[in-house]
Amino acid sequence: MSGHSRLVELVPLYALDALDPSEAASLESHLEDCEACRAELDVHRNVAAQLVPDEPPAIHVWDRIEAAISQGDEGEVIDFGAERARRRGNPFNWMLATAAVVALVFAGVLVGQRLAFDGLSTDEGVVAAAESAAEEPGALVGDFLVDDVAVARVVLSKDGLGYVIPTDALDTLDPSRTYQLWVLTPDEVAISAGVLGADPGPATFTWKGDIAGFALTREVAGGVVSSAGDVVSVILDT
Repeated sequence: MSGHSRLVELVPLYALDALDPSEAASLESHLEDCEACRAELDVHRNVAAQLVPDEPPAIHVWDRIEAAISQGDEGEVIDFGAERARRRGNPFNWMLATAAVVALVFAGVLVGQRLAFDGLSTDEGVVAAAESAAEEPGALVGDFLVDDVAVARVVLSKDGLGYVIPTDALDTLDPSRTYQLWVLTPDEVAISAGVLGADPGPATFTWKGDIAGFALTREVAGGVVSSAGDVVSVILDT
C-alpha cells in the first residue's frame, strides 16, 4: 500500500479526532500538499458536524436493540478491565435507563476498516493481533451471541485499536446486504465503527472514546450513516 493510500484511510479518523499524535502529525504534513485529501477531510468534517440531529431520533431504532436483548441475543462482556472502568466513571445502565433509551442515535461516519496498517494485511495477521490484544491489561473483549452461539468476537485494546473476528456461525448475507459494527457510547449515541461486508473476515477499527458496548447490524451494501437495518446482536456493559 502506498503512503498516500495509507494516509487517505486516516482522514475519517482525523475528522473525529481519533488519531494518536504521531499519526495526526503525519497526516497534517501530508494535507499541506494534497488537495484531494483536504477535500476528503472537508467531506468527513461536514458529516461529523451532523452527527447529532436537531429532532429526537425515531424510537424504532432502539426498539430493534431492545428486542434483540429481550430475545437473548446479547453478548456478554468478558473483561472491560478495571482501569478502563475507572476512566469511564459510573457505567451507563442500558437495561434500566428506559427514558434515555429513546435518545439513542444510530448516527456516525464510517470510520472504516484498516486492514493494512502495521503489517495487518492478512486475515491471519489480524487474528494474531486480536489474540495478543485480548491478553493486554484493560482490553475490552466480548462476543456477539445469536441463540447462545458466538457469531463474532470484538476486542478493543486500551490504546484504541479494535478487532472484529467473525466465527463460522455468522451467516453469509446476500451481496446486496452488509454487516455493520457500531460503538455504543455512554451518552446514548451509536457510531459506526466499520462496514464489514456480506461475508466478513477478520477486520480492524479504531476507537479512543468512552464506550458502553457494541452492536452488530445488517444493512444495505456499502453501509449506512444512520441504521435502518436489523440488529444481529448487542454487547452491553451492564
